[in-house]
Amino acid sequence: MGRIIHVEIVAEDHDRAAGFYRSVFGWEVTPAPVPERYLLARTGPGEGIDAAIMSNRYQSQPAIAWIGVDDLDQTLAAARDAGGEQVGEIQELPGVGRLSYVRDTEGVLIGLRQAVPNDR
Repeated sequence: MGRIIHVEIVAEDHDRAAGFYRSVFGWEVTPAPVPERYLLARTGPGEGIDAAIMSNRYQSQPAIAWIGVDDLDQTLAAARDAGGEQVGEIQELPGVGRLSYVRDTEGVLIGLRQAVPNDR
């Protein structure tokens, strides 16, 4: 069984993208030793995966990463404040939680999920 172990976020301006993820999600972003313009992103303790933010000179195919958040409304507001935009309406899925999409400063679409209280 293949498990997702890492996500790469492709950006035209990887430093600007790193600022977005720091501001909205509190990620710790640091330069990788190689390659140039590749940033490692520690997304927090506990279950989940870490990520990277890299220049689009290496790859151009974006992916949709889903990020678990404690407060969807607060996260959407933080995303707008950091230069992102909400995409679509908030959806309520019974047994899953509240979901929405946001587009970061580079145009990357991100899924956001506020889990139902028993699923945290």
